[in-house]
Amino acid sequence: MVGCKRCERPCMPLQISALSQAATTSNLYADSTCNSNLCLSVIYSPSEQTMNMTMSANGGGTPMGWYAVGTGSKMDKSNMMIGWVNADGTVTMSQRTANNHNDPTTTVSAKAASLETKHSFSNSTGTVWKWTFPMSSSDSTPTSSTPFIWAVNKNDNPTTSVSAHLKQHKNFGTFFLDLTKAYDASSSGSSSGSGSGSSSGNSNGVLTPSSASSDESTRTLNMSNNLIIAHMVFMILAWFLLVPSAILVGRFGRTLFTWFPVHRNIQIAAFVSVLIAFVIIVIEVAKGGGGHFDNTHGRAGLAIFIVMILQMALGQVGHVTKRFNPSRVVHVVIGLGVTVAAIWNSTEGLSLWEWGAPNWARWVLWAWAALMAVIYLAGLALLPKDLREWRANRDAQGEKTPYSLPQDSGTYLAGSGDAPMSAQHAAFTHGTQYADGPQHPGWGAPPLRAEASHSPTDYTKPQQHRF
Repeated sequence: MVGCKRCERPCMPLQISALSQAATTSNLYADSTCNSNLCLSVIYSPSEQTMNMTMSANGGGTPMGWYAVGTGSKMDKSNMMIGWVNADGTVTMSQRTANNHNDPTTTVSAKAASLETKHSFSNSTGTVWKWTFPMSSSDSTPTSSTPFIWAVNKNDNPTTSVSAHLKQHKNFGTFFLDLTKAYDASSSGSSSGSGSGSSSGNSNGVLTPSSASSDESTRTLNMSNNLIIAHMVFMILAWFLLVPSAILVGRFGRTLFTWFPVHRNIQIAAFVSVLIAFVIIVIEVAKGGGGHFDNTHGRAGLAIFIVMILQMALGQVGHVTKRFNPSRVVHVVIGLGVTVAAIWNSTEGLSLWEWGAPNWARWVLWAWAALMAVIYLAGLALLPKDLREWRANRDAQGEKTPYSLPQDSGTYLAGSGDAPMSAQHAAFTHGTQYADGPQHPGWGAPPLRAEASHSPTDYTKPQQHRF
């Protein structure tokens, strides 16, 4: 009993501390996840309105590029923490945010993060960055599928400054954590998050990526991704299949068949496909709360869409008349230019997709575009033949009429004073001619072509002149 009395007072603070810790732990929610690049652990405290976050990666002690995670499912307005290892083995943490897909800056509107430098380190066992994000009243309450973005560039080693310039990420994606699960301190060193990849704990008890884990982030076919995929499908259909087909029909069809109706119909189908893709992505951006046309891809896409409308109108106007029209040349040049611009913008759009399209996808699209370009250039060998046929058709239709002088005084010139004015007017208004040859279209000055003389002229006799 004496022994118990002696330990009663010293034991009470320990008991109170243990009870307090148990109560505090019961009010915490946590989850963690990994891929082959990094791991993320989050402990959410509803009472304190904070998220304690730990980002970890394999290796360390020397510069190994930069690693980043951020709140939300989009880069725009995300509250990010970007970390890297300096040459002396110390770690740097930089809180940043971004407008749309522009470079993240240290000018943030969110509350300042509390950096836990004492628990952040980098050595041969791994690298850890720890911090706490205070939450504001405008932040969404964490759910069973709370999104976080991540990005990595292992080849870019910034300076020690927290505002150091960063090169664009090489890999990126999205994590989803279940922050409705009660925090369990005993399992804090292993990954248990929904959609997490395989992981392991190192000798320090820190969650680190496993070399066997997948290189891809969790991919969810939610409404946003469904709309983005539909947008990509319709754009690729238009700019990599339909538009190149219409261009090749215009190049090769001139010498093979009546090409213009086919060319026009394919372009109309391409425009409908682009219009559908355009409407889809506008809806997706509006649902995500982002700004319209506020990045390079969006602005370029809008410009290409407008030029496509003008290009179709120009092509129709250029083929109303069979006469040579400079608008035809302009139509061809603009058509080729806008197609190249659309192909480039399509490949740029892949880099914005949060799923992280593989690099080979760009190369496939460019290889296909190069093949179409080679076929088109080969078709230019038919251009001289096209011009010869065009001139022949033009001459046969009366667009170029030869002029001749009267061969004797017994004939009158079409449209001259020898015929009554009413007869001249009727002849050229209704297409009737006094000479053989193509009909005059009925407007402009009549050609000075005379009928051929049907009787030889006897120059031995004096000629009788008419006045």
